[in-house]
Amino acid sequence: MTAEPIAIVLGGRGTLGAALCAELPRAGWRLGAALGRAECDIRDEAALRALFDRLRPTAVFNAAAYTDVDKAETEPEIAMAVNGQGAETVARAAAAAGAAIVHYSTDFVFDGELERPYDERDPPSPQGSYARSKIAGDDLVAAAAPRHFILRVGCLYGRGGRNFPSTIVRRLRAGETVRADRERLGSPTWVRDVARVSAALAATSFHGLYHCTAQGQTSWADFAQLAAATLGLPEDRVAGVPTSALPMKAARPRRAILDNRALRERGLDTLPTWQDALRAFIAEELQSGSEKP
Repeated sequence: MTAEPIAIVLGGRGTLGAALCAELPRAGWRLGAALGRAECDIRDEAALRALFDRLRPTAVFNAAAYTDVDKAETEPEIAMAVNGQGAETVARAAAAAGAAIVHYSTDFVFDGELERPYDERDPPSPQGSYARSKIAGDDLVAAAAPRHFILRVGCLYGRGGRNFPSTIVRRLRAGETVRADRERLGSPTWVRDVARVSAALAATSFHGLYHCTAQGQTSWADFAQLAAATLGLPEDRVAGVPTSALPMKAARPRRAILDNRALRERGLDTLPTWQDALRAFIAEELQSGSEKP
């Protein structure tokens, strides 16, 4: 790769996109553009081609996606338009501009019934509309752009996020009692670690499919308990509840555990344990003062 490669980040206002914008320059990339949904419709191929022709990126990091798992059950066409056709459009425009595409998929492509972690050789087994739209996107991106990096991630959290793990510090310090699933298992992953691996991987020619999650597994209840303990708060701030007690329309994997086999074989599996990542996230949030109660 030439000196100072150029990156374009789509979905740059989201949690993962913001982390990419912070980490890419640290890894030697020049940020050519970071565009949010209002600034760039990933379904508009003509606009994408014009943008890429003008900026001539080395790689396009597509963090734009439809992510509302439950809502996708009532509007599957919209989920497919963004996660399927939209992803293909980005990949096709990137390939036309001579750029690699870094595309983000999900652990939800599996049903979670295996008692071992899923690796990249396991066939997908989606349970809902969101998962099916993401699988479609993976296949379409791979077909449209030979120079692709598809990263399956899951249970992402980070600064500015609105999901459960992203807001855990604020909610606990505000005195809330947090209800969390004690049954489903996953590998909560800090977006900073995903962004760091993405920057390193995109600097190689190791194109293909990768799993990219923190090491180890936990329930959301245990994740919340560690957050409370790290903050010096009592255990009773967290109430573990069964999955059936939570308001979810779409089915979720029972065990959303991925094996980062392909990254490990390339010497690029630098993701920490979920415990170390959570402690680092909390330390940064407290130091920044962004999570004052």
